[in-house]
Amino acid sequence: MTTIASIGTGNMGTALIQGILTADASITVRATTNSTDSAQRLRSDLPTATVTSLEDDADANRKAVSSADFVFLGVKPWMMADTLRELADDLDRDSVLVSMAAGVAAADLAKLAPENPIVRIMPNTPSAIGHGVIALAPTAEVTAASVDTLKSLLSGAGLVVDLDESQIPAMTGISGSGVAYFFLLAEAMIAAGVKQGLSEDVARQMVVATADGAGRLLTEKPDPAAQRQAVSSKGGTTLAGLQQFLDSGIFDIAEAAAQAAADRSLEMEQENSEVING
Repeated sequence: MTTIASIGTGNMGTALIQGILTADASITVRATTNSTDSAQRLRSDLPTATVTSLEDDADANRKAVSSADFVFLGVKPWMMADTLRELADDLDRDSVLVSMAAGVAAADLAKLAPENPIVRIMPNTPSAIGHGVIALAPTAEVTAASVDTLKSLLSGAGLVVDLDESQIPAMTGISGSGVAYFFLLAEAMIAAGVKQGLSEDVARQMVVATADGAGRLLTEKPDPAAQRQAVSSKGGTTLAGLQQFLDSGIFDIAEAAAQAAADRSLEMEQENSEVING
């Protein structure tokens, strides 16, 4: 039976574990949080997991990682060094460290845990409902069997994409952070509906349902340009609306947003490397 230790289980860690347990409830999960209050909330979100807070047990992290097959590291990037130093004596050499921390390079993690194989992942929040995107970048020390098992576990949370670590910033730009871009567009559309006389509640219902339907269509036929053209009759309402997006430079805006997120990811790697290496 596979055992997962989830250290510092925040929103993203919770989303991933929820996706994993939805696909296979038999997996043993030991999760830790910082406070008693957050542990109580987490028990509600992960009823089959063993949840302990550092506030209740200072050794919670060390106990959780003992004999774990995979150790998911969900602590803040600047806490990674202290956390791994604390866990050093309790980590099994075969335990695979799975870091979901943005901006912490595998090479720096390896300096903190030189005996353990390391995998960097970058998930997004729809993982909580099994519709996430999870980039997976294992180091050379991770066995093929461990990679296959991890991919199988994560597949319950969504689409798992094998990437080279150098490609993680690009994934962050379009998918890790990209979920928020869709939410922002939904906010703007709701506001536009209200401005044209709809109630906020009705506008929200319509936009949410439209987003859901568009996503389902795109899943069935994953060619966004073709889908757009199919509903853009010459001289029609859709083309008139789309032209406003195009005239405003939507492709340039999307590219700039993705680049800014990717650049920030690389900046964070440098900042965190300096902390880890003193």
